Amino acid sequence: MAKDGRPSILIVYPSCFYYPAWMERLDLKTSQLLLASYLAQYFPVEYGDFEITIGRPNTEAQIKRYKRRVQKYFADCDFDILALSCWTSLSYQATMVAARIFRELYPERLIVVGGYHPTARPEEFLTDDHCIDYIITGEGELALKEIAAGFSGSGRPNETKIVKAPTLMTEDFVRYNWSLVDGFIKEYLPSGIPNVYMYLSRGCPFGCSFCMEPLKERLWRAYSPEAAISEIHEAAGRYKAYAVGISDACFGMRPSWRKEFLKKLVDTKPEFWVVFETRPEYLDEDDARTISNLKIEVQLGIESCSPDMLRIMNKTRAPDKYLSKFREISHTLTEYGVLHRANLIFNHPGENKKTLRETFAFIDEELKKKESYLIWASHGYMHFPGCELDTNKKYYEEKYGSRFLSAQWWRETDDQYKSSMRFVPSTELDGDDTDLWERLLEERKPEIKSALSLEAFKFAARKYFLDWQYDPRFKQD
Repeated sequence: MAKDGRPSILIVYPSCFYYPAWMERLDLKTSQLLLASYLAQYFPVEYGDFEITIGRPNTEAQIKRYKRRVQKYFADCDFDILALSCWTSLSYQATMVAARIFRELYPERLIVVGGYHPTARPEEFLTDDHCIDYIITGEGELALKEIAAGFSGSGRPNETKIVKAPTLMTEDFVRYNWSLVDGFIKEYLPSGIPNVYMYLSRGCPFGCSFCMEPLKERLWRAYSPEAAISEIHEAAGRYKAYAVGISDACFGMRPSWRKEFLKKLVDTKPEFWVVFETRPEYLDEDDARTISNLKIEVQLGIESCSPDMLRIMNKTRAPDKYLSKFREISHTLTEYGVLHRANLIFNHPGENKKTLRETFAFIDEELKKKESYLIWASHGYMHFPGCELDTNKKYYEEKYGSRFLSAQWWRETDDQYKSSMRFVPSTELDGDDTDLWERLLEERKPEIKSALSLEAFKFAARKYFLDWQYDPRFKQD
């Protein structure tokens, strides 16, 4: 306890097990920092990230090393409350291991768990010995504040409690308190943070079948445009960022906010790259003209070019209009020289040969447009608990013949990245045809490259398709 009786809080991302170390860069968890920033108004708070400080264990020997290092870390620190951020299902096993180590060291201290996986599967954190005290579902700020405020008087509860958190409204938003991570960054990321990922808004009103976001409050809330721009420049300047990625679930949903933000951002003349993802209906020609003055990459979460799949995904109720809007805004962005990426998900439950033909027919039509600034990006469906697909697995199994081959992959000791995609989308795409989409995409690689403008081609070669750098075109001036 602090001298004034306030409990101290350690907020930790516990890393993940059996997840390929090559998969992603190790980035600062700014969602966790926002939680710490809010709580630091009331309690002593420290930020920790075992993924960065210890790594991602992928073997039994590496997990043993992880346990030793976590035990030493906990033994050397003095905090009353351990708040574990189980951000996704990938962190489930690491979360449970870290919780048990802390409990063995400190039987009377408090352990709280929050994140998407606890929100989707709170029962998976219940143990016979009540290792974890509180499981927070939803946004964590207000719930964790109340839990911490009551700890000094009541101590640990007699049983594990599942707490449905109240929503943090705009008037309670706090600014990023970067001083909480300055020491951490200096020690573990001494060269700065080349890519800073930030949240400027919360909430998404859509209910896409594959997404965990609907588990949270769907009300869209955001910093004011002025505050959002201030936050971006503060982070970029402080850590010499090459790029700032806006990680909002639904960036720029409110047109007045989006337009004011983008125009004010252009006025500040940022030297860093800006990246954001949005839906095609949340951009227009005025936006394209504005952002053409930035070093920017726009990512469009289109997900499929098949009307049938878009309905199954619950992406839109008017798929033809949706695809028409995507084509329109993509052409407009190309006209203004704005780099943009279309994100596709293949093998979603219900995918079949007809839906694949529809998607690739749409792509083929777009590839006829040369000097394009559109980069196609694709991924196989990854199954995460808590989404509509997970809740209604039986429906997809009966209607389409879908088969979830690793329905609880987060409990396995195999490569969890691959296991999350061990899935048969439909009776028609079983066996050798499960990877049909990959073969169809590979056939189009030459056309995908040749359709790009030189600037877009070089950008894609540097960021996404490193083997393209061997193409003679990459060396052209």
